[in-house]
Amino acid sequence: MTFSAQTFQFFLQSLPIGAELNSAEISSIQSLNVTQKYYPPHTLLTGQGEFEHRIFFMNSGWGCIYRDLANGDRQIIDFPLRGDIMGMRSAEGPNYNSFASVADVSVFEVPAKAFYAMLEQSPRLSSYFMRVTSRQRSIIIEHLTNCGRRSALARTAHLFLEFASRLDAFGSLSENSYECPLTQYELADAVGLTPIHINRMLRELRERKLVSFRNGVVKIHDWYELAALSNFDPDYLVLKTLS
Repeated sequence: MTFSAQTFQFFLQSLPIGAELNSAEISSIQSLNVTQKYYPPHTLLTGQGEFEHRIFFMNSGWGCIYRDLANGDRQIIDFPLRGDIMGMRSAEGPNYNSFASVADVSVFEVPAKAFYAMLEQSPRLSSYFMRVTSRQRSIIIEHLTNCGRRSALARTAHLFLEFASRLDAFGSLSENSYECPLTQYELADAVGLTPIHINRMLRELRERKLVSFRNGVVKIHDWYELAALSNFDPDYLVLKTLS
């Protein structure tokens, strides 16, 4: 057992994952060759088209999953936060997307083959991690709905509420406020708008006294009105614990 493996075990047992592990599962997790690494902002951890043999578990900070297009455009798919897993889909082939840090991040890196071997020996752990990745799939489906069918104002409002709910799951929301390191360019790439358009949406949300975004801090002034505007239902963010 390494110190990183033990820290990884505690990470899985803490929020937002909150895994209830038995002694056999703890032993299996502690046998993994886990590496805890720290990356500064705007560092590419793994790139689109690369062959990756690591699975990443987000411990702290803000990440960014995106796809680059041939014309130079970029679509941001998600912003991984604490508890999110990256790399399980592409561990046996080329990445379909890039994964980079937005702010300072801490991640646990686990060799994919060893991780899958552990899951093969433990149906209970396999079922649990399937629930974690299913939640992330639900987030991506909601982002697709956001870009495809919601108005520019609604999709912007929805994203701010999603961040608040995800951060609240591990204690990073305080009085409906949270730190957000994203630029308007990154917000625009996430909701399918131009930076000029996202600036207008932020101004309208602020003038309607629904939400403000200043100096890296988001403040939600009227949660219920914002949720009504964006048709926000947090059920897709619920992660059931394994009993």
